[in-house]
Amino acid sequence: MEKKAKISNVGFRLICSVMLIVLPLLIMLFMLVRQEVLDLSREKLAIQSQSGAEAVGVWAEEILDELDIYKDMIEQVGMDNPEVFKLMGTSYPDHETYPYGLYWGDKEKNYFDSSGWVPEEDYVPAERNWYREGLTRDRFGFGEPYVDVMTGDICVSASARVNNSPVESVVAADVYLDYASKVVADVTDIAGGDIGYAFFVTGKSRIILADSSDSMEGQPLNSEENILLYQNVDRLIAENRTGQQEVEGTDGHYITNIIHIDAVDWYFVTCMDSSVALRNLYRILAIMAVASLVACLLLVLVTFYSAKQIALMGIREKTDNLTGLLNRSGFHQAVKRALTAHPGQGVLIIMDLDNFKQINDKFGHPEGDVALRSFARQLDEFFNRSGDITARLGGDEFAVFVGRPLAADAAKGMLRKFIDRVRETFETEYPGEGLSVSAGASFVPKNPEKAMNDELYRQTDAALYEAKRNGRDGFVFANEAPEEE
Repeated sequence: MEKKAKISNVGFRLICSVMLIVLPLLIMLFMLVRQEVLDLSREKLAIQSQSGAEAVGVWAEEILDELDIYKDMIEQVGMDNPEVFKLMGTSYPDHETYPYGLYWGDKEKNYFDSSGWVPEEDYVPAERNWYREGLTRDRFGFGEPYVDVMTGDICVSASARVNNSPVESVVAADVYLDYASKVVADVTDIAGGDIGYAFFVTGKSRIILADSSDSMEGQPLNSEENILLYQNVDRLIAENRTGQQEVEGTDGHYITNIIHIDAVDWYFVTCMDSSVALRNLYRILAIMAVASLVACLLLVLVTFYSAKQIALMGIREKTDNLTGLLNRSGFHQAVKRALTAHPGQGVLIIMDLDNFKQINDKFGHPEGDVALRSFARQLDEFFNRSGDITARLGGDEFAVFVGRPLAADAAKGMLRKFIDRVRETFETEYPGEGLSVSAGASFVPKNPEKAMNDELYRQTDAALYEAKRNGRDGFVFANEAPEEE
């Protein structure tokens, strides 16, 4: 009995000793995991926010550019020419974003509406906000938002003055914000409910343009009727504090991301409840609290080991073992992401080493691997700007995606310079072996559907083989550079 008591006492002391070691480790682990979860949540919030802000920024710029084209044509025809009103009439009803087309007014109360709408006799264009705002702009810009009384939808007037009009006049269009509302819905849906609030708001008056709650649209952000979170966000915007902030709300604290959209002086705001960001952590903690000491230790070891292996597996799946460049699969994924982020721009290049087989035959495959690594290093060092993606597709075939706009002459000059540099380097490393590189290239078409299909790769590959047939050590472009819009 005494022996059993001693054993029990030793066991108890052993357990206590282990617990004294394990408990601080568990607390430390909890703090580390908590911070990691918060960091990942902030990163997720930042990515979703940036994606939404960029989408609406591009959308707004495209609309304003299109309206500026109309304005330029109106000024070319001249307001004293009756044909100018036929020109304005072509804007209705073909545009989803401004479905009622262009309208125009001057200070002498003359008014024209492409949709055929006729105002009351006491309607004075010069007294309207769209007119006053347009007089201050030489190019189209968005004014303050308002609710359309006919449709109940929120919209903004885009307007600009007509410079060569005999009488002071302004041309405008009512732009509806359905796309901004769609972006808000997409951001909150993609986040799986983690992002509780998302909205666009004007910079000057801070009127809510689009919100995850439709009832908020058209309201001032600092309205006393709004929740505390919105009032605090209004204060941050007033102080020009963008980026991520911890903001107090009525029901807790929120991780808030504020992005300014320069093209239209709007802000995109996303908010994630801190407790939502940590909810998965609390579930893990509850399991750990009821688990045994051994289970806790195994859980820590397995968690870290598995995370490391998964990360390494993801890297290995996308990386070429010999050169360290992306492999074919990793390259295709990276190019697809680049084209999704910046559609219609970039150059795809596929390269193949000339006379590489005789390096293997003459010096052996190990030396061939050295040559491949040499070329990979040259490729990575030359194409090293932001947006450049380099890869080894297999064997002695490599690829590059230059993810920035390039004129035809600049692209050809870039390839010529690289090919010359490779030939000179290999002549130093392998004198007299004629080791060089041939390349086929294609400009990414403006059409997003054509840009992201297999045809782009096939035509680039065909251009490569044409370069080979032309004598090697050169390049061929499969298409012409797209015209600037």
